[in-house]
Amino acid sequence: MRKWGIAFAGLALAALMPATAQVRMLQVPAARQAAPSPAADIDFQAQYRQEVEKNKALHAENASLKSQLDAYASRTGSHVTAYCETPTLSRNTAGASNDCSHNGFGCEPVSGLCRTAAHSSDECAPGYVYCATRNDCVDPNAPGSCG
Repeated sequence: MRKWGIAFAGLALAALMPATAQVRMLQVPAARQAAPSPAADIDFQAQYRQEVEKNKALHAENASLKSQLDAYASRTGSHVTAYCETPTLSRNTAGASNDCSHNGFGCEPVSGLCRTAAHSSDECAPGYVYCATRNDCVDPNAPGSCG
């Protein structure tokens, strides 16, 4: 019975409206759901804990790599290698160096060590020359140096 009452009330209202009035149906937009704020979905404390754990892991890895590098580069380490820093200076990865020119020789680029014999003046330190009779580098100004 109530449905009929509402229907009659609607007809009565329509009858009261002037004939020139236009009725337009408006579509009411659906209620927009407010987008959740980004901060509401992020658990900052959990992210912080994860970053702390990553930081601890990186510190441990860094310490491990540093100790490994220290072992390689120590004087007794298995990965100490020599190289020619200059044509007359031999240096190794542990930091030790040797001036080859004090014996008249240059640094041998393949091994990174000071030469102990020569085959030409190119293998001698500047100011020294090759002595074929001794297979040695000698100071040409020294008396009896190649003889």
